[in-house]
Amino acid sequence: MNDRIAKKHLILAGTSALAMLLVAPAALAQTTSPAPASDTAPPSDAPIAQSSNDKSQPDDAGPDIVVTGTSIRGVPPTGSNLIAVTREDIKTIGASTTADLLATVPQLNTFNSAPRAANAGAGAFAPGLRNLPATATLPLMNGHRLISGGNNQTNPDYPFLPDLAIERVEVVADGASAIYGSDAVAGVINFITRKKFSGLETSVRYGMADDYSTFSGSAVAGKDWGSGSVLLAYQYSQNSNITGADRPYRVVDFRPFGGVDTRSASCPAANIRVDATAYGIYYAAPNLAANTRNYCDSGALSDLVPKTRLHSVFLSAQQELGKNITLWGEVLYSDRKDTVQSAPGVLGVFVPRSSPFFQVPSSAPGATTEYVEFRADNLYGSNFIDNIYRVKAGDSSAGIDFGLGGDIKLSVYGTFDWGSNRAFLPVLNTAAAATAAATGTLDPFGNRTAASVAQSITNLAIDVTSTQRTYLGAARIDGPLVNLPGGALKFAVGAEYRRETRVQSGTYYGVPVPENQARDIKSVYGEIFVPIFGDGNAAPLMHSLSLSLSGRYDHYSDFGSTTNPKVGVDWSPVEGLMLRGTYGRSFRAPGLRDIAATVGAYYVSTANLAANGLIDPTRGASQVDTIYLLGGNKSLQPEKARTYSFGADLRPTALPGLRASVTYYDIHYTNVIGTPPVNLVFSDPTFAAVVTRNPTAAQLAAFIALGVPSGFPSPLPSIGNLVDRRNGNFGVRDTNGLDFDVNYTHRTAFGSVQAGIAGNYIFKFNTQLSPTAAVSNSLQLGVPRTTLRGTLGATWGRVSLVSFLNHRSGFTSTYATPTGSAVYSAKGYSTVDLRASVKLPDDGFAKGIELSFQVNDLFDATPPFFPATDGIGGAYNPIGRYVALSLRKAF
Repeated sequence: MNDRIAKKHLILAGTSALAMLLVAPAALAQTTSPAPASDTAPPSDAPIAQSSNDKSQPDDAGPDIVVTGTSIRGVPPTGSNLIAVTREDIKTIGASTTADLLATVPQLNTFNSAPRAANAGAGAFAPGLRNLPATATLPLMNGHRLISGGNNQTNPDYPFLPDLAIERVEVVADGASAIYGSDAVAGVINFITRKKFSGLETSVRYGMADDYSTFSGSAVAGKDWGSGSVLLAYQYSQNSNITGADRPYRVVDFRPFGGVDTRSASCPAANIRVDATAYGIYYAAPNLAANTRNYCDSGALSDLVPKTRLHSVFLSAQQELGKNITLWGEVLYSDRKDTVQSAPGVLGVFVPRSSPFFQVPSSAPGATTEYVEFRADNLYGSNFIDNIYRVKAGDSSAGIDFGLGGDIKLSVYGTFDWGSNRAFLPVLNTAAAATAAATGTLDPFGNRTAASVAQSITNLAIDVTSTQRTYLGAARIDGPLVNLPGGALKFAVGAEYRRETRVQSGTYYGVPVPENQARDIKSVYGEIFVPIFGDGNAAPLMHSLSLSLSGRYDHYSDFGSTTNPKVGVDWSPVEGLMLRGTYGRSFRAPGLRDIAATVGAYYVSTANLAANGLIDPTRGASQVDTIYLLGGNKSLQPEKARTYSFGADLRPTALPGLRASVTYYDIHYTNVIGTPPVNLVFSDPTFAAVVTRNPTAAQLAAFIALGVPSGFPSPLPSIGNLVDRRNGNFGVRDTNGLDFDVNYTHRTAFGSVQAGIAGNYIFKFNTQLSPTAAVSNSLQLGVPRTTLRGTLGATWGRVSLVSFLNHRSGFTSTYATPTGSAVYSAKGYSTVDLRASVKLPDDGFAKGIELSFQVNDLFDATPPFFPATDGIGGAYNPIGRYVALSLRKAF
């Protein structure tokens, strides 16, 4: 309740601030002289939030800037769709963290959503492009690869840069393995930092929503002395959590809508079944009436948004050592702690009649044993537990650039990245619980269990630490080769050596789980940019024409080699219109853990085959005991993709404030790594090789030797089936669609007015679990067809007001019913955000101060209903209406 009152006070304060902003222009006009144009409004052709395919260079970049998607200085990514978010855009958006910023890009999977805990604490902030997995999008910082902080995933994570250190973010929504190597299948997201900066800036923000609050504070300091510069930035941010119970729109019982009841039957109030078996009719405590059962919403106790605390610091420096030599370096370090609340674990124990806690149903007076299922709230002393993820990551690069004459540059550089993730997840000691129940010291119906006994049952945890390292040495030469009539023909060639290592330590349910993995990658690449027509030889319908050819060869010590080319074309028939296209191949190398994760060998008796989905239809009623494998696979090959795109960019000279862009893309993604699905493993021809029926003794012994045995009885009975469900290259994804962006800025007597819309529209998204499996239309299985973000804003002198519309279209998918499944179409999800800011007069202490007020999800939109998974249709932002005040001060 106090949070709600505080939020109302903040809304009132914000509303007052907004009112002040609305009247501020007149007041400021009376006290200050007119500000320069650069202070009063963005350039006439600058967007507010997002610029698609803006291939112009930043004002302070100079000719040496390397734009994302190319290795050649001063050359844009030919043919590709480039989406840029500038530092001014970031201020307008009001994003305080990397995750907040990326949630504003419609092409990203996390659009208009909030970070969740995923992938053992990593991956929650790693959005993918175009509804493909996050592992198919490569994150970079200043063009350099990053470390992973994950336990379960070893692909790069996104950098937690201090917000004041970010100069801009560039998204190349196109395959880019020809430039960057692995992971750049759907595209690349490059975080580019500020460099030549002098002064001190600080920022503080506080925000609230129902049952939720955030705080962040950051500072950046720098010095530019002409021949060199240094910059240091730091940020602290935190947010509280949001549980399922905090959002009343959640639904878990879908019977009124024709669905099924998804409430849990494992509750603090126990359910029992009598006699020495886990089967039979239920009796719900405390009344123990026959054919009754307790149900509860365990999701109400689990986090929709986890509690997070983050420290991040960034340092960069550069110094000219002579006319043609520059030394540079940078390092980013972040320390993130996620506290993820969930419901306590569940126990199922046999309680003998001799136990003082035995409760016999009146309808079964002769029962000698009862099987009791209950959630362990009383044993923990709380109705929730905290799962802790501590991720520490560092990314550093340093190098020296040599001018070789003729604007040709040699760059020699290296990177050292390090990351660790400790995951601590409390779990129950089922063996201790079984012993306590059998000896009459465990009370499954109440809180009479002795503290020492409760501790023996609850003192177990999954406590795993993953430590990763990346070492890279590289050299690149780039620059102009020869001047052609259309301009300078430019090139880039380079070579890299990279070593990746991963060490895992800790325990899983008390069992040590050590893993030690490493590999080496050797790479060479080249790129050439050919300006066929340009300023020197423009002709009718040939205002400009340029061609880019690039290719890269990577050799991995664990799976072998891969070669990936790309071609791009930019053609401007007339000034202001650019037509472009690309064709290329990309890949994603299997992660270290995909290959080398510990393999488990699991025994399943005939009685339990159905529960594990391992019924062999070819055997009919004569089912057999089975052993299956799960885990890494050293035979994995890289995932592969063929991508092409074509598009158009319009920047008419007669209407300089208008920018428009449209891009058609097509991605054919194969060899996608996954686990053979149990529903297809016995029937799909692709999986025939993973099933061995009636194995010989030698085959059985060799199979078991691949993994660590789990649940094996002694002696081992006759085994009829072996099923290898380790990771494999099976999946296929085919998708195509349109990216679009139209924005316009109009200068007025009082400042400027801006409007725009950007988004993504999917024509096709087909999925196959294997090349021979049936094709599934993901647009009928939960993938929304359209995402878009609209912008409308204006500036009056020092005041800026902007509104954003975020929309995700409705979708159709299947849901479970009592008799099978049915189809349901969820409605769309739309929210409105508001931003208002004012720069105070450049006088006294007020000089350099900017105040901002923001409201996300102004109308507190209820997420669309879907009769499954909490009753919510697709991705959404559980934070709801969020208001924040922020203050920036430049010294």
